[in-house]
Amino acid sequence: MIVKTDVNHIAQLACIELDDEDLQEFTIQLNTILEYFEELDDVEAELTQEEGENVLRADNITPSLSQQEALSNAPRVDSGYFRGPRIL
Repeated sequence: MIVKTDVNHIAQLACIELDDEDLQEFTIQLNTILEYFEELDDVEAELTQEEGENVLRADNITPSLSQQEALSNAPRVDSGYFRGPRIL
């Protein structure tokens, strides 16, 4: 069971400020979600498959973008690679 302190901790990790009303609402919502997961744990499911039957779809090979096309909308490119912002 999730309590308000758990939700507050998660909010702090996500750098989100929540008031008491939001804490109460999210606590209820998260507990409802966990109840649904508990229901799924009770479901017994079997994968039925005929021997030798392939249950996966076939791979469809399609052409991909060239390097030039992939980089064409990038704000910054360096030597054929995406260039991101400097972090340190």
